[in-house]
Amino acid sequence: MSDVIRREVGTPNPPVVLTIRSKILGEDRRVYIQCPVDFEESKGPYPVLLVLDGEWVFEVARGTVRFLSEYDTMDRAIPHMLVVGIENIDRDRDYVPTPDPAGEPEFPTAGAADAFLRFLGEELFPLLEADFRAAPARCVVGWSFGGLLALYSAVHAPELFDAYLCIGPAVWWDGQLVVDQLLQTEFDRPKRMVITLGTEEKGGSVYEATTRLLDGLAANSPENLTIAHYELEGVGHSWGIPTALDKGLRTLFAEYVPLANVEEMSLDELEARYDRLSMTWRFPVTPPPDPCQAIAVAEWKAGNHDQALKTVDRIIKKHPNYSYVQFQKAAYLSREGRYVEALDVLHAAEDVELRRAVPSGVRLRQIREEIAKMGAQLAS
Repeated sequence: MSDVIRREVGTPNPPVVLTIRSKILGEDRRVYIQCPVDFEESKGPYPVLLVLDGEWVFEVARGTVRFLSEYDTMDRAIPHMLVVGIENIDRDRDYVPTPDPAGEPEFPTAGAADAFLRFLGEELFPLLEADFRAAPARCVVGWSFGGLLALYSAVHAPELFDAYLCIGPAVWWDGQLVVDQLLQTEFDRPKRMVITLGTEEKGGSVYEATTRLLDGLAANSPENLTIAHYELEGVGHSWGIPTALDKGLRTLFAEYVPLANVEEMSLDELEARYDRLSMTWRFPVTPPPDPCQAIAVAEWKAGNHDQALKTVDRIIKKHPNYSYVQFQKAAYLSREGRYVEALDVLHAAEDVELRRAVPSGVRLRQIREEIAKMGAQLAS
């Protein structure tokens, strides 16, 4: 029998679950919202990742986003964002734009996608902006009929989303209606799109219709549309979602990843790059701490020690909850023989790490080892 000390529910920073009344749909809808780890301290606003089929895709999406954006030891690959999942009531009705044209319909409730898009634009998104500091920048994740809805929205409600992750989209629907519409669409502002298929889908209607769409877009690339396509090896129609989320989000937010030559830039130049990115993506994009630190390291190696310390102080101001910046500052101070100051900074780094919901054991060990060394040096 195990010695259980305490039993709790959930993990650090669990999602919020709302039930909201939709006048447009005439029903109550459950919505899951994962706030970023810094939601309480930050003023936002945050981009929104809208996850269709929320009752099962949301959990995969929120875990992927938290892993790629929050865990410092992994290096951040995407910005912090709100992950929002909508639980289904009738996905055929909500995701499919036209009634089933078959004589004996397989999907008899299909055809009310326009109402669902109105629910998003007129009810859900204003609530997220008012109560969760959501930015107008949004990305939608949809699989199968959800992917069909995402692509349909790009044509018929382009104001709703800036980015689209479409996983095995069912664009075969109604004689490939959405394919024909997309191939004739012009976009008046930048859009980013990732479409994935599984290699095991070859020969099926999803694969054939989506391939026609991709070929058409490649032959006549619409202005303001950036598109990427991945074929997931050994994956059929239903099993590509975890891989598609990882590859798709990294691609849609690829510019967030530091440049290869970041060490050759000043912090001012790096911040100017992210200011331009903010204008394009329509939400404030702050440079992640790692490329900023790389600039400080380059400055120190070049002998510009005062400038390196100024850069580190600016990073600390931008990322006060990132203990490794203080750790780096303490290292620079100790190399200059400023041991008392270095020890104070190390204690500040320890405090920052201990305030995290789950402190990093590796970081704490590094910090405490340096505190012990510094204390010994001061005592000798």
